[in-house]
Amino acid sequence: MRCLNDDGTVKGILVVDIDLSNAIEFLMGDGKRKKLQPFFISVYSLIAGVLFIVVGVLLFSAASEIATLFDSDSYEDLHLKPFGIIIFLTLALAVFDLGKTTLEEGVLMHKVIFRQSSKRPTITRFIAAILIAVSIESLLLMFKSVLESPEYVMNAVAMMAAAIGLLIGLGVYVYLGAKAE
Repeated sequence: MRCLNDDGTVKGILVVDIDLSNAIEFLMGDGKRKKLQPFFISVYSLIAGVLFIVVGVLLFSAASEIATLFDSDSYEDLHLKPFGIIIFLTLALAVFDLGKTTLEEGVLMHKVIFRQSSKRPTITRFIAAILIAVSIESLLLMFKSVLESPEYVMNAVAMMAAAIGLLIGLGVYVYLGAKAE
């Protein structure tokens, strides 16, 4: 803004320099959250790190099971051993995806917490990982019930019904969330 003398000559120019992000933070009342952000990032990092350690333990367990496949003297239950390996690998995949999502969403990305659309991808990825794990586990239980233990068939059907319900719920959530945008 120009400041003029009485005769119309320029006396000076008034300049205001503001930090836009701090001004928006002040206007939206987001100052306390921003002060706690380093704490939140530390907690998310710790949780993601522990999840990755769990993934390592699950992968080690799967590798140990694979080693026992070739090391065993008895091959009578050989057809059941791959189920344990698949369970360990499926859990490792689900936990890894959860840790990766936690690291990406909580530490690496800057999200606008006031927008619902910033939360939707996190929830969708988390539920999708659980859905995949439940689906694989229900299939494994179904195969096991056919091969060895028929009493587990109803549990397998119930798990598959839960996976279908989860898939329908996720579809409704994504549809309604996209419609709200």
